[in-house]
Amino acid sequence: MRRFAWMLFTCAAFAQAPNLSVTSGVAATSRAAWTRISVRGEPQDAWLTLQCIKTVEGVKQADIFFEIGQTPAFWMPHEQQATEQTPPPTKLTFTFDAYKPMRREWVEVRNNQFLYNRPGVHSGNMEPVDFYLKFMGSTTTMTVFKDRDTSWSFPTRPLLKAMTEQELCKP
Repeated sequence: MRRFAWMLFTCAAFAQAPNLSVTSGVAATSRAAWTRISVRGEPQDAWLTLQCIKTVEGVKQADIFFEIGQTPAFWMPHEQQATEQTPPPTKLTFTFDAYKPMRREWVEVRNNQFLYNRPGVHSGNMEPVDFYLKFMGSTTTMTVFKDRDTSWSFPTRPLLKAMTEQELCKP
């Protein structure tokens, strides 16, 4: 809940297709600029989101996550307190068309909202988000599998097209 207090409520939503959502804003306390690009997947209640953040120091950071059963909401990363427990990572399998499946760690930050666990001390993942954006450029679909019977598919082209139009998300 504390993450939402950082959000400056003057975020701008751009005109967009019904299956694409682009929002931008500035975090109230850290003054970090952010842009979120979300694309609706299959089934219809799933969203894949690319979130680009630029701190006041000029450091850019990208996060990718997906959520089920709700509209995409802003998630502002924060420095973890010493007393705060890290949510346990969940291993999910995802694949891009014509590539073999990859099993990586995701963190369930809220109920049914999974954030890619960036490389670091608390992560078994070795690839940054930028690595997967290259895959998205050569395919049309990203599919995430929770188990054998549960999966979500997301179109990657609208996400990448919107990414090139947003200053914060340009490589």
